[in-house]
Order: sequence, then C-alpha cells, then structure tokens
Amino acid sequence: MPNLTYESLQAEYAWMLVSDQLQQRNNVLAKSISHMERNPKELPMASRLIILRYHLKMSLRQLTQSARQHKSESVNVNQLAEQWQHVHQLFFLLRQIDNELGRATTESQALRSWMKSLDGRVYRSSLVHLN
Repeated sequence: MPNLTYESLQAEYAWMLVSDQLQQRNNVLAKSISHMERNPKELPMASRLIILRYHLKMSLRQLTQSARQHKSESVNVNQLAEQWQHVHQLFFLLRQIDNELGRATTESQALRSWMKSLDGRVYRSSLVHLN
C-alpha cells in the first residue's frame, strides 16, 4: 500500500475535483447537443458541440492511458509529482472545454438562452458531492 501523506491526499482531492468538473462538462455538452439537434437551424452548433465532446473524451482517454503507463514505470519518489502533473493536465483540459463552450455560447443565442435556463442546476450535484 502506498504511503499516505497530506500532500498525496491533497493531490487525490484535486484529482477528484477536476474529474467531477470534467464529468459535469461532459453532461452539459451531451444535453446541449440534444437541445441543439431539435432545431434544424442549430445543427451546425450541435456539430461543433459534438466535436468538442469528442475532444474531451479522447483527451481524457489519452491522459488516463499516459498516467497509467507512467505509474507502472515510475518509482515512488516521483509518484506525487506525476500525480500533480496529471491533475494539472486535467485542469488545462477543463479550461480548454470551458473556453470553447463559452465561445460557442457567445456565438449562439439559442445555446446562450438554454444555458441560462440551466443556471444554478448545472453544478449542483458537484457541490452536494463536495459537502
């Protein structure tokens, strides 16, 4: 069993937070796509969101695969540093997704008004989970 330290618990908590937020974005994207597909005029935006969701899933798959590979090759001394590196990579992906989703929301009135209707409910489950 690995050595539990305050630093390793902090890294694990940060990983849980970013993972939960990435799952929330995935859910928002799925619902947004479904909403946009209902209106034929919004199909280009739906396509853009599908590509963004695909990017999210593929990036997560690559980062997770890379982290597993490094974990099996690394020595315990570097384990904490590699864990933080993985967390930082996930946070970077989260920022990318948020930026692209924000840009799409700015460009589409339909998406913007639909997202505003979600306000307050979108991240509720992550807040409940954290408390």
